[in-house]
Amino acid sequence: MLENKSKSNLWFDRAAFALRLPQWIGICAIGAVPAAVLWYWGIETRIATDFTGVPVVSLPLLIANVVFLLGASHLIRTRTLQLRDYTLSLGGEVASDRTELLAGWRPVAAIWIALVLATSFVFDPYVFNLYYSPFQELQRVFVTSYLRLIQATFLWTLGCAMFLIYKWGRLPIKLRSFTEDRMLGLNTYGRGSLLFVSLYIVAMLITFPVFVYKSQAIMWSEVVFSFLGLAIFLFPLLSLRRKLTAAKEEKLAWIRKRHSRVIEQIESSGDGPLDPALVSELSAIDSIRNDLQRISGWPFDTRIIVKLFTVIALPLVTYALATSLMHILGF
Repeated sequence: MLENKSKSNLWFDRAAFALRLPQWIGICAIGAVPAAVLWYWGIETRIATDFTGVPVVSLPLLIANVVFLLGASHLIRTRTLQLRDYTLSLGGEVASDRTELLAGWRPVAAIWIALVLATSFVFDPYVFNLYYSPFQELQRVFVTSYLRLIQATFLWTLGCAMFLIYKWGRLPIKLRSFTEDRMLGLNTYGRGSLLFVSLYIVAMLITFPVFVYKSQAIMWSEVVFSFLGLAIFLFPLLSLRRKLTAAKEEKLAWIRKRHSRVIEQIESSGDGPLDPALVSELSAIDSIRNDLQRISGWPFDTRIIVKLFTVIALPLVTYALATSLMHILGF
């Protein structure tokens, strides 16, 4: 099914629409075909890159990489639009809808240039100890240029989605009652942020597979980028945390005021028998205060935290399994 044009459509979505290809078929074709052509040219001209190694391994790895990154970018965009609609349903201002930022080509171009420079002048010589002549470096840039463009698209889409969640979290929206949801309806953003970080971790594992690159530098790179994922997860939720904290304190201040009024009435009655209505009200206030204390300080629950740390630990587990398997097979 073809998808109509939209201001928030990513460049490959628009390309698939122009080619009249179904969405996911278009993603696979637009990702795999140009990357495979450049891979073949790199193999034929014997240009050493991070994906022109053993053909039986590098080509499937490259195709999996580009298709996953484009598919993940599309999924992030779709989920971000759903979060936009959810924000609007809570009373967020329509003017705050800035999802057209997802389709920005200038930020993607800037990130693409940064990736090319970083891989050529930082990662190759200082992380992987690889050195090439200027002409060889130009050839490598040409062969890897499309992959870097797709990586830049994913990074911009991910960063933009997290920024939008942060901005939407600062809007004056109508929260759910604490009797219905101890996260006041904001856990939807927590689940969205978890999904985005999970895609980020999987993308990192596909880009730096420890089964292919037997390097301590790869392992430590994955560890560093995994913990960076924790920061990526928490950043857009900071504004939502402030909203939850403010709502909780406002409700507690209200119940404390009511509690003080009841206590004053009880004290004013002296040593006489307590008014049953005051006793009943005091019991109700205590129950409400207990409910208010259970309002979460973050827009996620324990299950999301467990999933988050499972995702962050995935690179270490993958490295351990890869090391054990290679040891068993004698590599």
